[in-house]
Amino acid sequence: VQWVGGGRYGTPVPRDYSKKQNRKERRLAIKSALAEKAEEKAIIVLENLKLATPKTKDMKALLETLKIADKKILLVVKEFDDNMILASRNLQNVVLISADEINVLDVVGTDVVVFTQDALNAVEEVLK
Repeated sequence: VQWVGGGRYGTPVPRDYSKKQNRKERRLAIKSALAEKAEEKAIIVLENLKLATPKTKDMKALLETLKIADKKILLVVKEFDDNMILASRNLQNVVLISADEINVLDVVGTDVVVFTQDALNAVEEVLK
């Protein structure tokens, strides 16, 4: 077949370079990352974490009370609270995630992991 203007050879083909990780591998990675944080004494468990107002100042005061205001912090909660989201989103050193979204990259990339009791129970349940 003759093409007007010539044919095309070796045109780019869209490829998917993503890699799949097995569920057991992912659980083991999270377990080992959390075990390392526990060994470093970098895990804090709070009974509950409620803020009365959605002010960043209140979140900063809470972190200063825990003496971790200058570190990179991962806050793990069972379910999101509007005040918590609003108070923490303007702090560059704070990452707020729910217990079912916990991943290795966030755990390894922070200095301190702060769990609420409910979130810790949920994570323990998943990692059994």
